[in-house]
Formats: sequence, C-alpha cells, structure tokens
Amino acid sequence: MVAHAGSATWDLNPGSGDWNTAANWTPATVPNGPADTATFAFSNTTDVSISADTEVNGITFTPAATNPYLITLSEFTFLTLSGTGITNNSGIEHGLELLFSTLQFSNSSTADNANIRNGPGGGTFFSDTSTAGSATILNFTGLTAFLDSSTAGSADIFMDDLGITEFSNTSTAGSATIFGYGAILFDESSKGGTARIEVFQGFGLIGFLDIRGHNAPGVTIGSIEGGEDIGLGGGNVFLGANNLTVGSNNLSTRFSGVIYDGGFAGSLTKIGTGTLDLMGENTYTGLTNINGGVLQVDGSILSNTFTNHKGTLAGSGTVNGNVTNYSGNVSPGDPLGVPGALTISNNYMQTPSATLAIQIGDADPGQVSVLTVLGNANLNGSLDPELVNDFVPAIGQSFTFLEYASVTNSFSHIKNPVFDHGTKRWSLVYGPNSAYLVVVSNGRPKLSMKRSRDGSSVILKPNQSATRTEMEAHQRLDGHLADFKEP
Repeated sequence: MVAHAGSATWDLNPGSGDWNTAANWTPATVPNGPADTATFAFSNTTDVSISADTEVNGITFTPAATNPYLITLSEFTFLTLSGTGITNNSGIEHGLELLFSTLQFSNSSTADNANIRNGPGGGTFFSDTSTAGSATILNFTGLTAFLDSSTAGSADIFMDDLGITEFSNTSTAGSATIFGYGAILFDESSKGGTARIEVFQGFGLIGFLDIRGHNAPGVTIGSIEGGEDIGLGGGNVFLGANNLTVGSNNLSTRFSGVIYDGGFAGSLTKIGTGTLDLMGENTYTGLTNINGGVLQVDGSILSNTFTNHKGTLAGSGTVNGNVTNYSGNVSPGDPLGVPGALTISNNYMQTPSATLAIQIGDADPGQVSVLTVLGNANLNGSLDPELVNDFVPAIGQSFTFLEYASVTNSFSHIKNPVFDHGTKRWSLVYGPNSAYLVVVSNGRPKLSMKRSRDGSSVILKPNQSATRTEMEAHQRLDGHLADFKEP
C-alpha cells in the first residue's frame, strides 16, 4: 500500500518507532511535505527514528505528550523544518539527536525549547529568519551554524573540544549563552547581540572565541568569561585586526584566558554597566577603550588604554602601555571596596574631567590603593579618597597613593576633602617620586607649610595653636615629609 504525505498524529501504540512508516500515524500517512505537521501526543513509544530525508512545516507536542520524546535522525538523513518549526505545549523538554545527519530550520521556523544533540558528524543549521528559541543545543563533535538573518535567540549552546558554533552572513547570537571547550566563530557581518560567551580550559582542552573572519571593525558581544568561577582556566580569544566590544548584557564576569591578535593590532572596548575582570596575561596590541562599566585588570594587558565617560579602569595588575584618563575613573584594586596596587608601565595622563579614586581601609600599606606609574604622571582633575571598612584615620597619619618616575602638574581638587563629622581634612603633598595624603585638623590651621631655604621643597611646621597631640604627630611626620615638593 502506498502512503501519501500529509499531516498526522503519532499513534498511541505504533508498530515501530519509524517516522517514515505510514502505519505508525493517524491517519495512515507520513508527515513529509512543506505543508505537513507532525503531532505527538501521549504514546507508549516515544523513541522515534527518521530513516529517510524528511521535510515538515512543523512538529507539535501537545499537552498530552507527558512522556519525553527522542527523535533520532539516522545516518546521512536530513530533517527540514520549513514553516513554524517546533511547538512544545507539553511543559517538558523533548529531544532530537543527530548522528552524521542534518537538522535544518528555514524560513521563520523555531526550535522552541527542544533539546538538540549534535553527535559526531551531526549538524544543525538555522537559515533565513529562523531561531533557536530557548533550545538547549549540545555540540558533541558536531556543528551548529547560523546563516542569513537567523538568530540563536535565548538558547543554551554547549560544545565539547571538537564542537563548533558559527555565525555568518547577518545572523545574530541574540541573548544566547554559548559555552564550552570548542570553537565559537563570528564571521562576515554577524552580530553578537547580548550573548554570554564562556570559553574554558581544562582537562587538556581549550575553548576559544574567534572573530578574525569578521568584517571590520569587529563585533559586539554581551560578555566574555571563563576562569576561576567554575574551577577551570579560561580559553582564548582571537581578534586578528578586529575590535571586540564587550559588555552589552551588563553582566560582571571574570576571564582568565588570553586575548591574542597575532600581531594585527586587535583592540578591546568595554561598554555597559558590568565589570570585566581580565585575569590572564593578554597580548593584543591595539587600543583598549573603557566606555562604560569597569575594566578590572588583575592580570596584564599590552595596550594603550583610555578611560572615557562612565568608564573605570581598576585592578591590581599591570597595563603595559600608556593610560589616558579622559573623563572616566582610575581606581586601583577592586572598586567595590578592596584596595589594590595598579601598575602602569609607561605614562599616565589625567584630564580636568577625570578622577583618580583611592581606597583607604587601614594604616597598613596593603590596605591603601596605590597607582604606580613607571613613567611620567601628568596630573589634573580630581582625587577622590574613599575610606572603606569603617576606617577613620587619625590626625597626622599619611598614606602613599601615587608613585611615579616623574610628575607634571597636580590634581585640581580633592573630592570630599573634609571627613569625620567635619573635624578632619585631607592635605595633599607631592614628593620627588610619590604623593601622600596627610590627615590634618579641620577648622583653624594646626599645621602650616614652609618653604625650605633653597625653595625647592616644603616642610610641615606646627603653628602656635597646635595641640600637644598634633605637635607629636608633626614630629613623626617631619622625617619623611621634609623633602616633599609643594603642590
């Protein structure tokens, strides 16, 4: 008996699990046509196999499909969903498994919340304006490719070491989470959307994000991460000559992998409101622009770096280049209340609209943020001392916050110069190779500054109204403040 294609419902007790056998459907016809819908309700046989190339408009799981289905494509077969795609009204996940076979979503079809397993040689392709929806896609030595203007939607896509997720043409990663040990590729004019990218290193495997095949100037992604949060190392990022813009999903992430450019001056731009903590030894040579949120360098970058409006450079690592603080903030350590020491291997320049934020948590030098500039510090703008951990310094205490090989100009003002209920204020003193904040009494002056005889430095002297405590504080300070230059 010859069965013609048409829409049908999988039987309660089919004679076998073969999709392409008409007797397993009601009516007795095989759903295999661009207008056909294959419907799955309650059945005692939920392991279904496709043994021949098949195309349907869609696959529907009704509320009665309470047993999870697994639809397996036999080797070298194709399943094409060319209309609505998968519609799951059952409240549970159903799966599709590919072994040396191909699953194709075209037109505006969706994967809904299916669980798709691309086994060895298996590939899932999204074309036209189709979407991965909220699917879970597992690339075990398999491929998931987004073509044309398709989107990954909000899917979760995992890769083992030979798994690949590729975006090309004008496709987009949407708000998907894409993670694992395999390859994530953005080519041509594809978009990263607000996708969360996680590449791991561990067990001898290294995952990576590669944007070298993308059109200039580069691509924007939601976030990049991979590292100690899960007990594994971070993977790699390959820029080529392109710019990677990170932060569109406003998440705060840590990345302990390495960002390379292969000598092609690839660059990094931080946007959004979150924090990106770079913990590895990054070697890209193009510019780093911090346009939003926090770029926390706890490893190192080999890049000239610019902090712009709403951007903050933080961390306890090293910037092996020049840093220009245009209209943002530089905050050594963790800006959320943990002081640290940030090193700039070349020069530091701060403009009138920029701020250097220093956290002071104790008299111990390890509890004071320090910016170390191995070149020249060209200063302007604001200095913002921030007391953390409920610490209140005493009159006469001093705190080194800036070290330099040479200094040009000075900060224009100190933010919140008076503290401790208005009883104390900060006094700023510049030395030949470092700058100090000194705590003095607010109100009538207790310590006065006088020039040395040669006029090249100043010393602090108690005036007639100084108390005994303040005079003793002066005596403790006199030894290491005597050679400070006048601010």
